[in-house]
Amino acid sequence: MKLNNRINDWNLKGKISFFLTLTILVTSIIIMAISTVSSMNYMTKQSREMAETQLDTLASNYADTLKQYQELAVALVIEDSVQKNCRSADDTGAEYDAGASRVYNYLLNMINVRSNMNFVVVGKEHGKRYVYKGNSSIVDARFDSAYPEDYEESIPAKPGNAVRMSFGNHYFKDGKYTLTLYHPVYSTSSINDIKGMLVLNLNDSLVDKLYGNGTQSLNSELLLVDCEGKIVSVSDRERIGKLTSYMREIKGSKGSFRKAGVLINYQRVGDWNYYLVNEIPVFELYRGSIGAVCMMLLVIFGMTMCSIVVLRRMMTAFYEPVNRVVMAMDDVADGKIEKRIAVENMDVDSRKIAEGFNSMMNRIDLLLEQVKLEQHQMEQIRFHALQSQIKPHFLYNTLDCIHWQAVSDGNKEISVMVKAMAQYYRICLSKGKEIIPLKLEMEHIRSYLIIQNMRYDNIVELEDHITEEYYDIMIPKMTLQPLIENAIYHGIQAKEGGKGRILLSIRREGQNVCLSVCDSGTGMSHEKIEEMNRSVRHYDESFGYGVRNVNRRIELIFGKEYGLRFSGNEHGGVTVEILLPSEGKSGDSEVI
Repeated sequence: MKLNNRINDWNLKGKISFFLTLTILVTSIIIMAISTVSSMNYMTKQSREMAETQLDTLASNYADTLKQYQELAVALVIEDSVQKNCRSADDTGAEYDAGASRVYNYLLNMINVRSNMNFVVVGKEHGKRYVYKGNSSIVDARFDSAYPEDYEESIPAKPGNAVRMSFGNHYFKDGKYTLTLYHPVYSTSSINDIKGMLVLNLNDSLVDKLYGNGTQSLNSELLLVDCEGKIVSVSDRERIGKLTSYMREIKGSKGSFRKAGVLINYQRVGDWNYYLVNEIPVFELYRGSIGAVCMMLLVIFGMTMCSIVVLRRMMTAFYEPVNRVVMAMDDVADGKIEKRIAVENMDVDSRKIAEGFNSMMNRIDLLLEQVKLEQHQMEQIRFHALQSQIKPHFLYNTLDCIHWQAVSDGNKEISVMVKAMAQYYRICLSKGKEIIPLKLEMEHIRSYLIIQNMRYDNIVELEDHITEEYYDIMIPKMTLQPLIENAIYHGIQAKEGGKGRILLSIRREGQNVCLSVCDSGTGMSHEKIEEMNRSVRHYDESFGYGVRNVNRRIELIFGKEYGLRFSGNEHGGVTVEILLPSEGKSGDSEVI
């Protein structure tokens, strides 16, 4: 909410600059984020593909190596001297010694052929007699003590296979890690008849590589794990024999996944119960691309800053015409209404705004002149109103004296005429009030018509159709008298016979009332009536309290929607309709 209030206090340039700058920054951040993520994903993909290729090659080669070891074991198992020695029922005597000697010689030839073979043992299933041949003595190999433990920790080489394998350092005093293959010696006549056990202990090339860290890249770790998740071989020897934490995620023969910030790729070694696993820390994946990513981010940041600088300069150039308009408005607010905007060197839209401003100020000048004129008109009306109040006051007192003198002399006509004139001027005064009830205005015109009829031998007849419910309608004083006077002098007197009627009526129109003054005079042409309707809206000092002045007073008091309207009537004369509000201002109004 506070941020919105602050933004609302900014000018247009500040708002546009802020939102465009924000847009550029957000866009740049999004581009940087997408670029960084894309680079990381690319590096991850490349590393995964490299690891998969490496693991696939190693697993294939190692599967072939294990197959060779198995074939070697099978060749030893089916050797005739081995079969006879294992089938021998006697573990002592010259016959056993002769058989064992033949097995020993065969094993000697085998070791001479296989340079990586540490020792070979052929033992009978029943009894404790076995034939041992190796590059190290049986004591150095610690065969008797290490065999039970190592065999217990071995696992099936393949699913459902009796052949077992182990990777460990149980044999040999120096603690070196070796591969040991435990292959049952089956009878050649019956596959299910186990006669003994063949033990092959070898220095495995893959194990040596893993221990020596010879296959690492990108600071990755290559492991050999069995199907139960136990680490068989790895460069960090402290991890050997421990269970991995991600064995549940290893499914199928190959795959890849992330766990605890490490990218893990795995590949099964043929159909053997072993997996080659490659562990790559995620940070190591991205180390090579950090420099490139940083350079890319710096370039994007530099481009963003340059864009913001260029944007601000462009906004300054674009906003300059608008700023000229704003500054001109500030000058006008300070009272400099003569201020105008030069439209040179402006674009089309800004020129339209400037021209609109100049046009508006010209219009304001005209309106100010009109207000001055209207003020002058109001002063003139007030002046004439004061005059009309001063003069009738003296005349009223004088006429009152004449009236009583005529009564004393018994001259009734003079008395009636003077009394009507006194009543006429009494209403003209109206205690200084300019708006009076319709009832008083009616009394005023009755007094006026008494005088006119006495002067012109009953020239006019008044028909009053205004009921008492309208007597409280407020009307500017001396509204009807100028209209009736106009009807007498310009309508009825000009008529043949010189006499006529004036009809007064009133009706409601919504929230307003319409008072009609209808005469039976000579009337006017349609063109003349239209000219009267047009000219009645224009004030003319020379008319005094004429028809136009009546209309002007109504407009000033009630508003421009009220006033006079002329039209012809069925009697051949002219009808003047006076539109007034039904709830007019009080009689204390001091508008004039």
